[in-house]
Amino acid sequence: MKVFKLLLILLIPCALFCQETPPILKFSSNTYQAENQNWAVSQNSDNFIFVANNEGLLEFNGANWTLYPSPNQTIIRSLLAVKDLIFTGAYMEFGFWKRNKRGLLEYTSLSKNIKSELLEDENIWNIKSYDSWIIFQSYDRLYFYNTDNEELNYFTDKGNYYRIFEINNVIYIHKHDGKIYRLETGKEEEVATIPEQFGVKFVLNIFDNGDELILLTRNKGFFKIKNGILTKWNVVANDILKEYQIYSGIQLLDKTFMLGTISAGIIHLSPEGNFLNTINQSNGLSNNTILNLFEDATGNVWAALDNGIDCLNMQSFIREYNDNGGTVGTTYSSIIYEGTLYVGTNQGLFYKSAQVNEPLKLVAGTKGQVWSLFIYDNDLLCGHTSGTFLIRGDQSEQISDIAGTWNFRVLPNHPNVLLQGHYSGMSLLEKTNQKWKLKYKIKGFENSARFFEVLNDSEVWVNHEYKGVYKLQLDEELTEFSKVVLFTDVPKGKGSGILKYDNKLLYSYQKGVYKLDLKTEKFVKDTALSKLINSEDYISGKLVKDNKQRLWSFNKSNIYYAEKGPIPGNLSIKSIPIQNYLRKTTVSFENITHLKDNLYIIGKTNGYILVDLDKLSRSSHQIYLNKIRVTRKDSLYNALLKDKGIFKYNQDIIQFGFSTPRYNKYEFINYQYKLDDYQEAWSDWNTLPVANFENLPFGKYTLNVRSKIGDQISSNIVQYTFEVDRPYYLSNVAILGYLLLLVIFGFVTHRLYKSYYKRQHLELIKQNQKQLEINRISNEQELIRLKNEKLNQEIESKNRELAISTMSIVKRNEVLRKIKKELKSNVGISNNNSVFKLIDKNLESTKDWNLFKDAFNSADKDFLKRAKSLYPNLTHNDLKFCAYLRLNLSSKEIAPLLNISVKSVEVRRYRLRKKMKLKHNVNLTDHILTI
Repeated sequence: MKVFKLLLILLIPCALFCQETPPILKFSSNTYQAENQNWAVSQNSDNFIFVANNEGLLEFNGANWTLYPSPNQTIIRSLLAVKDLIFTGAYMEFGFWKRNKRGLLEYTSLSKNIKSELLEDENIWNIKSYDSWIIFQSYDRLYFYNTDNEELNYFTDKGNYYRIFEINNVIYIHKHDGKIYRLETGKEEEVATIPEQFGVKFVLNIFDNGDELILLTRNKGFFKIKNGILTKWNVVANDILKEYQIYSGIQLLDKTFMLGTISAGIIHLSPEGNFLNTINQSNGLSNNTILNLFEDATGNVWAALDNGIDCLNMQSFIREYNDNGGTVGTTYSSIIYEGTLYVGTNQGLFYKSAQVNEPLKLVAGTKGQVWSLFIYDNDLLCGHTSGTFLIRGDQSEQISDIAGTWNFRVLPNHPNVLLQGHYSGMSLLEKTNQKWKLKYKIKGFENSARFFEVLNDSEVWVNHEYKGVYKLQLDEELTEFSKVVLFTDVPKGKGSGILKYDNKLLYSYQKGVYKLDLKTEKFVKDTALSKLINSEDYISGKLVKDNKQRLWSFNKSNIYYAEKGPIPGNLSIKSIPIQNYLRKTTVSFENITHLKDNLYIIGKTNGYILVDLDKLSRSSHQIYLNKIRVTRKDSLYNALLKDKGIFKYNQDIIQFGFSTPRYNKYEFINYQYKLDDYQEAWSDWNTLPVANFENLPFGKYTLNVRSKIGDQISSNIVQYTFEVDRPYYLSNVAILGYLLLLVIFGFVTHRLYKSYYKRQHLELIKQNQKQLEINRISNEQELIRLKNEKLNQEIESKNRELAISTMSIVKRNEVLRKIKKELKSNVGISNNNSVFKLIDKNLESTKDWNLFKDAFNSADKDFLKRAKSLYPNLTHNDLKFCAYLRLNLSSKEIAPLLNISVKSVEVRRYRLRKKMKLKHNVNLTDHILTI
């Protein structure tokens, strides 16, 4: 008992505090979009992961999680993937899932055929494979499904089947009666009996161990069966396991054991049963309740948790120290000294044995920010925010109180002194009588000297990230910098660094690595070393040299290192796929230290990373096309994953989903695709596992997809040939229709043209006839015109005659009036009365009117008749007056014709207007001219 308690005291603290664990990929319920609780994990031939979840079957292809609801809405308790089939068991239900042509899993129930034969409340707790048989185990029965002929049989032993196991293609059974059986030729053969005094309640697993079997129990640790006899397996861990409630356990490919507990996480044991490590919530696990453990094809261990799913990268070249409590903090430096690992952080200087996975402890007196660790003359010096400390074991001695010691460098030809860089300026440490002490601060330079290198015993180069590169000349007494030169032509900026490597002074920043030309004192680009700096992936220009003469740089996606080859001057550049966001290191404070062989320690924000380059594998990987989703307007559907797909022209978006089933926290998978006959070049590398194409024109295409992990491209390229149908208006039927329409159009056009030309011919004949008729009419009109012209000439002649006649009458009457007037005035002439009578007779004669009337009617036919017709009340004299007005004669001209005075003419005008009832604004003469 005392021995047991001693072991318990020694081992349990180690289990609680040892922090170096494998990288863990964590998947919360928010990530996989299902219930918290998970019961089993398995993997198919494509390396896809499947998980039995409270809500259904989860599938993970390396890029996306897909949930398939439970077939009868009950919890899936058991799961086994065999080739391309996934067998599951639930409450009163068991069957298998198979991928359909669209890339989705479809369920086939095996239990529905024997539904009436299922026992009440039967739950399938375990599934195993044996040759061509799949065995489903409940507490009451074993169901045997033959995958070749699809037969289904069962054994019944009500309430007696605890668990079944498959070892080397042999099925073992643990029953309630405490016995272990083996299935042979369809019969149960007893292998061993567990004595009651052992108090074993439940056997969780059975492992092969050569000529014996090892049993893992829930509450009593390990046992062994050899030659049919069960004995206690006396291992150190056995007594510890009694204190835990073990729920699951597996043996890994390396023969170590991983045990899942109800409340203490995962316990890792060596093949001999010795304690190796505990992985729980305090050092990275998502949950401490482990319901199932599964090792996949690449050695990852999947943990089905009470809350979430975790993947432990057991074969990874990385181990992590995760300081989740903030005790250790961010690592800024590390070193191996006298078999002890010292880790300098923002919380102080910590130490642990370099050979044992044990907790870190604080070196006394070093609490606070540690910047650097430096070994010189077998002494370990610590650059600290409070000054400089000499470290001996777990104790420290302050030897300089100048604030902020950045780093140390050796001065050639001065073996007993060290040059120190500080927040402000530089100083000298001196060792006398085996004791280090501060000698003095060097004058002449007061800027920060975080990055500095010594080229010779008097020349110091300092890089100031914001001011540039300084060259400092140290005087012979080493007390003052006699000359300070700032090189302004050197690009400056955050993250730049300076380092002495292979007797060359290097300056590095985003554009590359530059080396100092000692003759010109100018920095020129080193093309070989510049491969360490990826300008597109740049995060820091700091370079670190290790004691194996490797030169390290830190980028966003990778850590690069250069190492010398067997040929002088030949450098090889290699990369480690560790993303910066996983390191979470402050820019330009990146640090890496060689521990032993190819083992390195890299500082990060919450602890450190151990990197074993010997385990860094470059194994090949493959990429798979998982699904094709088509969006058309408001609808979405999965297309068939056959060799040649055909899509309609009016599909808005065609999305191709692909993945690489690799499950490593530090492996980041990038994808690249090219669509032949549409894209000339490959797309940019991207972490998105999809390719979207919108509104592709019709035609034939081949999609090529590949993936990349680090610098390694997938061993295969997924190719998918498909065709986008021509639009309906360019289909064969449509084209045939167009041709038919074209023929019809040609025929109709021909007929129309023929009809048109016929009509044109007829129209031409008609036009010619019409023209002839027009010519005839024109000739007739011309003849009529000539006749009218002749008539007009005759009318004009008569009008002239009428005018002459009228004027002659006017003149004659005027002459007669003058004669009469003259005679009246000459009283001496006798018998004037007879003369007067003759004159009056001529003045009043109607003969002149009749002649005038005939001539007027001849010139203006029917005027008098029209006037009499329009105005029946006109008298003879009125018509005569109208005729004179028709000739547009003035009142003065009309008066002699009527043998009246001009005033009387005006009176007649008035009377005539009145008879014609003309308005005041209508001119009489104009009106008569319109009749």
